[in-house]
Amino acid sequence: MGLYTRITRHWLEHRFATRSATGVYHAHMPIYGFGSADAEGNQVGRLARVFRILRELDGLSFTSLLDVGGAEGFLPHLVRTLFGAQVTTSDLSHQACRRARELFGIAGAAVDSTHLPFRTGAFDVVVCSEVLEHVENPVETLLELQRVAARAVILTTEELRYDRAEIDAYLFRRPGWPHMERNLFHPTDLAPCLPGARLLPQMDQPPPKHETSLAAARTFWLTHTHSEALAPGRIGVIAVDPRDPHCQRARRHTDTELLDRLLATTIAPGSHWPAPPPLDTLLPKLCAPRSLGVLRRDGDHLVDPAGMRYPVVDEVPDFVRVEDAAPSRAELERRVAAEPPPRAAALLALRDRMHLPDRWPQDAFDFRDPAQRRGFWPNDQLLPRTGGEGFAWRAVGGDPWVVTPCLQRPLRFVEMELRVHAPDTPVAAGTGQVFWKGPDDDAFAEARSVKFVVPNDGQFHVHRIELADHPLLPAEVQWLRLDPIDGACEVDLRVLRLG
Repeated sequence: MGLYTRITRHWLEHRFATRSATGVYHAHMPIYGFGSADAEGNQVGRLARVFRILRELDGLSFTSLLDVGGAEGFLPHLVRTLFGAQVTTSDLSHQACRRARELFGIAGAAVDSTHLPFRTGAFDVVVCSEVLEHVENPVETLLELQRVAARAVILTTEELRYDRAEIDAYLFRRPGWPHMERNLFHPTDLAPCLPGARLLPQMDQPPPKHETSLAAARTFWLTHTHSEALAPGRIGVIAVDPRDPHCQRARRHTDTELLDRLLATTIAPGSHWPAPPPLDTLLPKLCAPRSLGVLRRDGDHLVDPAGMRYPVVDEVPDFVRVEDAAPSRAELERRVAAEPPPRAAALLALRDRMHLPDRWPQDAFDFRDPAQRRGFWPNDQLLPRTGGEGFAWRAVGGDPWVVTPCLQRPLRFVEMELRVHAPDTPVAAGTGQVFWKGPDDDAFAEARSVKFVVPNDGQFHVHRIELADHPLLPAEVQWLRLDPIDGACEVDLRVLRLG
């Protein structure tokens, strides 16, 4: 797998082991009930999307379901409770699958979504919600979802936009940060890749950003999740791809019934499923992730016909092999060769648009060449400015910064050619800062940074920032964050050198 997937796996393992301030597992979804502080925010939007998925499932005939990217298993638990289906979860994170087993008694496996370890057609329905925007290889993931689904695929992503120039600009500057919204899609990206699928908006307007009452949230869910056509201003997409034309049926629940059941399906903080399932319940659906060969159990491992061993911890197999190579474009070409030419071309074009190199090997960036600005991610306090050299910004606010592309290498110094001009500020008042993030760091932190003086005289200066003697400098730096100045001014960053 690629470097981004390896780094994201590390990040997710930490995230799904996190506990809240009250000492219980800090949930990704509102598993403890709407408004719980022991779960992540945006609960109105999260439950709106789940409600939309449940309505689509209510119109399908199915007895088994796989959730790819299922986090702690809330959606499969709902599906089992509401529809009586046999459910399975999977995630890049082994910790996430262990939480699903502990909290909800759901069998699962840690997987690389480009090579799912499930038999072809193993599940009636496959759901993949808010995952495609995060993965390194969205096209290969999409093909795997379709391979293991016998009857239907339901796919959602909020990262749908209608302005191609906006999408291209976003894809150009993304730095490949772990688990970021790495991919941004246009409807014309998805439609030819999912022929026959219905593409519907998740919501017809943004959900409330701030805390709201349950009554107001219910009104939002019942009012704003029914649009049938994608359009600017509407939120995201839910794609319903019927693999079997006979899988659709009349709905069995009203919207109010589904919503009531959704809101009532919670667990108490700190509770555990009384009898988590053994791996034997899942084994008939599993296969070797690349060869699709039959697996056998050997103690605390699963073994494929070639002798490859996959560890099993807490009855959850781990098929994620960080040493495996990332899928190549040539492999995808071979895989789609049998597809109708228009679909094959669309899949390859989407792969090309979403491709992002693992790391930037160069030691010098001359930002007067616009192509060398790729992968540099300024925050919203650095606004583009005309008339400068290289990166030309107007800094606003007190903390403007730009993140580099992924570097993943040893660093001893950083050198910048920088110009700063703020007429109303003393010449010697400017301070810049360089932060770094290593493999074991979750984010940039003040302790892992070096400050330097930035003359505010409107002239270019070369600043060499020594890192080598800092006690917290890692053996390999993944990303740098450059804070060129600590206040409002004009900023020109002309050259960056690394060594």
